Amino acid sequence: MEQQKLFKSFQQFITRNRLVKRGEKIIVSVSGGIDSMVLLYLFMELSKRMKLTIATAHFNHQLRGKESDEDEMFVREIARKLKLRCFIESADTFAVSQSEKKSIQETARDLRYSFLSAVRNKLDYNKIATAHNADDNSETILFNIFRGTGVHGMTGIPVFRRDQNIIRPLIFASREDITNYASELSIKYREDSSNKKSDYTRNYIRINLLPIIRENLNPNIRNTLLRTAHLFSGLEEHLDSETEIIKRKVIKSITKDKIVYSRSNFLNQSRFIQEQLIYLTARELCETEIDYTAVTSMLKIFESQSGSYITVNSDIIISRDRDEVILQRWKHPGAFIYPVKLNGTNRFPNFSLDASQTKRKVFTSDKNIELIDTDRLGKDIHVRSWHDGDWFIPLGMKERKKLSDYFIDQKISIFKKHTIPVLESDGNIVWVCGMRLDDRFKVTKSTKNIIKLELKMNKKKSK
Repeated sequence: MEQQKLFKSFQQFITRNRLVKRGEKIIVSVSGGIDSMVLLYLFMELSKRMKLTIATAHFNHQLRGKESDEDEMFVREIARKLKLRCFIESADTFAVSQSEKKSIQETARDLRYSFLSAVRNKLDYNKIATAHNADDNSETILFNIFRGTGVHGMTGIPVFRRDQNIIRPLIFASREDITNYASELSIKYREDSSNKKSDYTRNYIRINLLPIIRENLNPNIRNTLLRTAHLFSGLEEHLDSETEIIKRKVIKSITKDKIVYSRSNFLNQSRFIQEQLIYLTARELCETEIDYTAVTSMLKIFESQSGSYITVNSDIIISRDRDEVILQRWKHPGAFIYPVKLNGTNRFPNFSLDASQTKRKVFTSDKNIELIDTDRLGKDIHVRSWHDGDWFIPLGMKERKKLSDYFIDQKISIFKKHTIPVLESDGNIVWVCGMRLDDRFKVTKSTKNIIKLELKMNKKKSK
């Protein structure tokens, strides 16, 4: 019988890969689709033999309207019938993807795994089980090949993510195996209409490419790619071990939020080892998966001029500072713009700007205090954050200078420059507050009206 065959293979796969221990507490991620429902029933059977505690978890991505809500209700009802604890979370995935400027697929994955991890940690469960199968693995490897991949991309979907306690005990099974098992046991499940659309890359690979490969090139492509993944997993494990030794020469310091590399020692390594070093260390900081394209982009910083930087996956930034390259977590402070009145105190979230009229041409060495020729100011006066393309004419100079270049000259970090207020009048920069006045707005012998400005940055409260 098909059900006995699949369960036996399931049990052997778990034992061989040491995925589950007797008496453990397992969260099964259940979308309501056929794969996750079969996984749930397999675990229900296994729990009798290994005395496991099983719970279900479902994330409603709100991407298919009523259909998504019906999936959630279906999972709730299944959990009730099986007398299992059921954990549900939902979010407007499309809105989050727009806000974070990430693809819907990446956003959905990040939201789902963040939820599963939070449930596991809060309730002290041992493992999270997802229903990825052999066909999913084939699609993933081909997807990685087409977009450009390193060794890690060829390993496919990991059977056991030990850093996150995520297991994939169905990765050996084909969709045919799963479909036959569900049919024999009359397991109910939900159809996801989006799986039939080929506008997503993975769906296109599954619907259009894999059938052609099976028919014309390799009818056993699924097993071929599984073996490939196994071989590359072994290679990656060996490389990780070797790279750990080299890390001691290359990394100057490391914390949970920051890694500092010795640029010269890093560049002394072969390109292949450089890629492995970046991948191995960067994934310790990044909350999302690091792909080969990101690794290639990060490597360019080691060859770029001091002050160069890029952001990675929206939550990591890598920058060069002379012979150091720094990779660290960061959160963009966000752009700001506030109107400014030229009398009294202008209070803003992170700083204030005092403005007062004066007739005294008394200059000070305090860079937070500046005198400006009032008559040269326009009507639209505001203070804002720096943005790409800004330029001004630094006091004492005749030629314009890009503000980005000025920040590099002043050794201002990428983190700080987004917080420095820029005073602007009718589209012209007047003062890079606390740093340099624009020469066009300086006080001269002919100046009749003067405004005195004083910048006061708010002190950060100590925790």
